[in-house]
Amino acid sequence: MVFEPKHTSARRALEAFLPSAGADYSRSRNYDFGHERRDNVSTLSPWVRLRVLPEWAVISAVLRQHTVAGAAKFIDEVCWRTYWKGWLMRRPAVWDDYLSELSKQRTSPPYQSTIAGESGIDCMDAWTRELIETGYLHNHARMWYASIWIHTLKLPWTLGADFFLKHLYDGDAASNTLSWRWVAGLHTEGKTYLASAENIKTYTEGRFDPQTEFATEPVDVSGSACNPPAVAFKPLAPSPRGQRVGVLLHEEDLSAREWIRGDEEVIATAGFFPKAAYQQHGIAQPVAAFRQACMRDALSGGGESSEVYTQLSEVLQWAQAMQLDTLLMAEPPIGIWNSVLPELQDALQEHNIALVYKRHWWDAHFYPHAQAGFFRFKKAIPTAINQLI
Repeated sequence: MVFEPKHTSARRALEAFLPSAGADYSRSRNYDFGHERRDNVSTLSPWVRLRVLPEWAVISAVLRQHTVAGAAKFIDEVCWRTYWKGWLMRRPAVWDDYLSELSKQRTSPPYQSTIAGESGIDCMDAWTRELIETGYLHNHARMWYASIWIHTLKLPWTLGADFFLKHLYDGDAASNTLSWRWVAGLHTEGKTYLASAENIKTYTEGRFDPQTEFATEPVDVSGSACNPPAVAFKPLAPSPRGQRVGVLLHEEDLSAREWIRGDEEVIATAGFFPKAAYQQHGIAQPVAAFRQACMRDALSGGGESSEVYTQLSEVLQWAQAMQLDTLLMAEPPIGIWNSVLPELQDALQEHNIALVYKRHWWDAHFYPHAQAGFFRFKKAIPTAINQLI
């Protein structure tokens, strides 16, 4: 499986999947046939994660071939990513707690053998190799993997989440961290996910027939931080008018070039890929390279200057050379950019350049509803679909 860092490739993949986005998807999506056969799922997530294919564009395309009811399951799955992002935006302390806990657990001895594909459990070791080699795992395999890691091997959930974040092309702080918390029993209090050998055998159609005795009781994760109350959701400040305005694109929303301008007259656009932050988090080189290449593709063909920078100093030099007063940026979700934004904002402010965040209507609509579980959040989907239609 190869994910090409191009919008044209993403669109081809979307168009190829569209006929199957209805009943076929709902019926067969839970089967993991292996990395050589993925025709029962969309495999669009690496592009959706970067918003090369934003959620609203994917759903709009689906609704040109299916009814809302017919594609309801696929629509829900697309909206899960928005739910996770909104939930973490309203509880940013969960990401900080995860990083703090992770830093204390990196020396766990059994951890190294597991990520080397030497756990002794055939399916786990196969999924480990697949993850490292392809940057992708079927969603059901991710759940099995996390459950075995946490409840059977009794490894810290943070180490597993970190392993996934480093290697998944579609890995992001919200969906990855919170999914691992859900399997562990932290996201929804008292609800865990326990993998079973029978379930794995059934949904891999016998590719794996585990003989291991998997855990039947969840481990105690009371040592991890609980979910804090949701913080208030605040509107963004309006951007200044009548100034020299530029756009700074980042890999968390590569669709922003299309919507962020509004009625602003933009004189310059550039991309910032925070290489140092990616190295700090240990993101695998193929993943980082894919995202940076997707950014270059998103910026290609623009009328104004559209370089991709990897150093903060380069961004500052560009903004000064363009004599910018204001720099527009799509509001980054909680995650890798948490450590980047304060330095970026301080550097720009020192040179009297305002950094102004913009929020797409999709996020502005959904984030306030990401307060509890997904099923309460789901009630906001029909209103968004009506706006798309």
